[in-house]
Amino acid sequence: MQYDRDMEKGMLLEVSEGNQQAFTALVKTYRRYVYTAALKLLHQPPLAEEVVQDVFLKVWLNRTVLPEVEHFSAWLLGVARNTIYTAFRRSLKDKLVPVGIPDDVLPANDNTEDPLLNKEYTALLEKAIARLPLRQQQTYRLIRQEGHKRTEAAAIMGVSPETVKFNLDEANRKVRAYCLAQLPLGALLLLLNIK
Repeated sequence: MQYDRDMEKGMLLEVSEGNQQAFTALVKTYRRYVYTAALKLLHQPPLAEEVVQDVFLKVWLNRTVLPEVEHFSAWLLGVARNTIYTAFRRSLKDKLVPVGIPDDVLPANDNTEDPLLNKEYTALLEKAIARLPLRQQQTYRLIRQEGHKRTEAAAIMGVSPETVKFNLDEANRKVRAYCLAQLPLGALLLLLNIK
């Protein structure tokens, strides 16, 4: 992605200082870039939209290091790639993977993101999970964090798979809403307006 480097550096500096208008401009400038990359690999518009939201949430949480980033588009692509791979693995877990697909075909966990970013993102995620009702917390942790299938989670919790599906859908919606609420309003509106 071509962009005026001096203008970009100025924008990154303003974002790092918490300027919401600069962050909104950054999202507006790069959101299509992230969405296109996600859609190419995931082939699912709703999942690509989630990736865009997650990527810019991570950018906002890691904004203090932005002035040190030399090549923002490459850095952003790295964050996007890791987020896309995570979304891809998650979508595969939610579906039955046909027998015969070796594990090494799936993308490896290439966790090259900044450790501070991961720490802040994890802390925000934990706050969001802690706010969930108990059954939704249990469901979210069993499936999203421990990697159990829906039927396994249902057996562990002593409920039907349909109840697990409902609780997971609600938990995902509430976690995403909480995390997005931590973003500046202008950026949030841009993220939700996928066009």
